[in-house]
Amino acid sequence: MPPLSLLEVIHDAGVTDPGAAEALSALRANGASTWTHEVLNTGKVDETRLAEALGKAFDAPVAVLNPDRFDRSALNALPSRFVFKHHILPLAETDGTVKLATCDLFNTAARQLAVQLTGGKKIEWTLVARSQLLRTIKSAYGVGAETFEELLQNSRALDVADQDGAATDLNADGPEASVVKFVNQIVREALFERATDIHVEPLENDLRIRYRIDGMLHEVAVPPQLRLLQSAIISRLKVMARMDIAEKRLPQDGRINLAHAGTAIDVRVSTIPTVTGESISLRLLNRDETRAFGFERLDLSAHQAGLVRRLLKEPNGIILVTGPTGSGKSTTLYSFLSSINSVERRIITIEEPVEYRLPGVSQIDVKPEIGLTFANGLRAILRQDPNVVMVGEIRDVETAEIAIRAAMTGHLVFSTLHTNDAVGGITRLLDMEVEPFLVASVVRAFVAQRLVRTVCPDCAEPATYPAEYLREIGFPVAAGQTFRRGCGCESCRQTGYRGRTAIYEFCTVGQGLRSLIIQKAPGSELKARAARDGMETLRNDGWRRVLAGQTTIEEVVRVTQSDESAE
Repeated sequence: MPPLSLLEVIHDAGVTDPGAAEALSALRANGASTWTHEVLNTGKVDETRLAEALGKAFDAPVAVLNPDRFDRSALNALPSRFVFKHHILPLAETDGTVKLATCDLFNTAARQLAVQLTGGKKIEWTLVARSQLLRTIKSAYGVGAETFEELLQNSRALDVADQDGAATDLNADGPEASVVKFVNQIVREALFERATDIHVEPLENDLRIRYRIDGMLHEVAVPPQLRLLQSAIISRLKVMARMDIAEKRLPQDGRINLAHAGTAIDVRVSTIPTVTGESISLRLLNRDETRAFGFERLDLSAHQAGLVRRLLKEPNGIILVTGPTGSGKSTTLYSFLSSINSVERRIITIEEPVEYRLPGVSQIDVKPEIGLTFANGLRAILRQDPNVVMVGEIRDVETAEIAIRAAMTGHLVFSTLHTNDAVGGITRLLDMEVEPFLVASVVRAFVAQRLVRTVCPDCAEPATYPAEYLREIGFPVAAGQTFRRGCGCESCRQTGYRGRTAIYEFCTVGQGLRSLIIQKAPGSELKARAARDGMETLRNDGWRRVLAGQTTIEEVVRVTQSDESAE
C-alpha cells in the first residue's frame, strides 16, 4: 500500500471538491485492480497530475516518454500481447534488471505476472501518463501487434489458402480469425485517429500502412515482418469489399459497411496492381455526418453567406465549385442542397460515387461499365421534371453542354471542376470548347475552396511574426497581429493542428466579366476584373481565419502557395 491515502492522491491530482474526491477514492472500495483507469475514465482528473501524485505515493519515478526515442531492444522482455493487455512497457534491460513503464501501479496481479515473464529478474517500475504510454506502445509495437505473433505462427497456412484462391472461413477459430482481428484493429485505429483514408502499400521489402489525417499522410507503426502477411491482409480487405480475391492483375472497386461506436461508416475500397503487389486504399465516410450539412458547417463570413443565399434563390443557372481532389467540394455542394431541400423542390443528383445520402433527394451512382455516364445520366434526369440538378463533376464538353442546356431551360444546376482558383473555372470551360456566350449567359458563380488545418485547442499558444514577413506574404498588418499556433501534444499527434476548415474564393459573373468571357480574354484580365468586382482571394479569406485564431499563417501560405505563384 502507498504511504499516502487515496484521498491525498486525489487531492494532489488536482481534485479540490471534497465530495468528488471521496467518490473517486471510493472506487477502490470494491478492491478492483483497475482503480487508476476508472478514475481517469471519469474525466475529473488530469492524467499527468495523477501520475505525479501516484509517483509520490509509491515513491516511484515519473517519466515523460518520447515515442521515437527509447531502447527498442528491450521490447522482447515481454510478449506483445501482455504489453497491450496490461499496459506495461519494457523500457530498458541491463545487468539482470528490467525497467518497466506503467500507468497503473495498483494492478498488482499484472505486476507479479510481469516478474514471472521476465524470468524473475529485478524490476524497476516507472510511472507514465496513460495516453502517452498507450501512444508509445502503439509506436513501439505497431498497430495490431498483439495478434501479430499468432499470425506469424500460422503464416504458412494462410499462404496456402491464398494460393488456392478460395475465400477463407472468417468465422473459424483458426489463423483466418487472427487476420480478421488484425485488419479490424487497423480500421479501428484509423477511426480513432480521425483518418479519412487508409493506404496499404506493398514496397519492395516491406508493407507500409499510412493514414490520411487532416489532409496529411502519416505512416503507421506496424509490427516488423508485416510483408510476410501481405497476401492475407489484402485478401481479407477484398473479401470485406466483396471483390474477386483471385483477380490480382486488374484494378477493382468495392464498398464495406461498418458500424463503429454506434456510428455507421461507409468505406470505399480501391485496389490497383503494382510491380510489388496489390495496393489498396480505403476512404472512410461517416454516414451520420449528413445531419451536419448546412450553412453553419461551411462557417462562411457574413458577406459570403449573404452572397450564397442570393445565388441559391436564383431560379436557374449554374453554380460551379472548383478545387483539387480532397478540397471539400462535395461537402459544400451537399450543404447547398440541404439548405434548399424542401417538398416544393425536386432535387436529383448524379455522382461518382454517392458519398452521403441526403433524405428527400434522388441520388444516382454513375456506372460507366454499363453505360451510365454523367452525360447519359444527366439526359435521363432532365426527363424527370427536376427543379435542381447536381452533377458530381463536369469532365468533358458533352456533360458541360447538357448541364448548360439544363440551366437554359429553367433548372438550377450545381457541379464541380478541377481548377486551382475560381476564375480558372472560366478558362477550363472555354478549353473544353464550350461556346463563350453560353458560359457568360448561364454561369452564375464560381466558388474555389481549400481546406486548412485548424489550431489544436489543447496546445494552442500565442505566436508572433516579423512585420517584414507579414508584409511580404500580403498579410493585412493593420487588421491586427494577435496570432495562435499549436506547439504539439498527444491529441494532435505533435502536429499542432486538429481538424480542418474551408477557405473560399467567390467569383460572381457580372456584366463586366460576361463581356470579357465573350471576348475570350486571357485569364489575367479575367482575374483582374473579378478583383475589381469584389472577389476576395483564397489567401485573403485565409487571413480571416488567422485573425480569428482558427488556423496559422504557415498553413494558409502552404495551401494557397500555388495559387499566388500563378498570378
